[in-house]
Amino acid sequence: MASESPAEGQAHLDMVKPGDPSSRLDLAALPSAPGHARRHVRATLGAWGLDGETAQSAEILTSELVTNAVQASQRGARVGLALRLPPGQVVVEVTDADPRPPVIAHAGPDAEAGRGLMLVQALSLKWWSERRPGGKAVLAVLAAPEWRGNETAPR
Repeated sequence: MASESPAEGQAHLDMVKPGDPSSRLDLAALPSAPGHARRHVRATLGAWGLDGETAQSAEILTSELVTNAVQASQRGARVGLALRLPPGQVVVEVTDADPRPPVIAHAGPDAEAGRGLMLVQALSLKWWSERRPGGKAVLAVLAAPEWRGNETAPR
């Protein structure tokens, strides 16, 4: 899916309600940030009872989005990661101080970089970016069939 306007993306966030499981992590924009973000996603989704394909896709998505945020930021600036679990979905949100929206690169077959947003597009149901005060947020939505929003949150 292509990046969409904030209004179109906002419709998916309207499903996120107070009380839905959520988690936040603040990171320094350093080369180690994607690894810390992946570990946080793995631990958080595991605590929510989500593993397997959903967790693996969320880790890859998060790694790509955090890597882009680090590359767009000055060294040591802050990068934010938020995870939300509305019924049947995982929402990954990465924020940074660069207001420019991400652009999908069309990497050649021998290119060693430039495929991150293509992976995000392939793994997510929908993704988009929004301008925020002080920068931007990039959000991606994954299906989470393991949890459908029953009466109690996952373990």
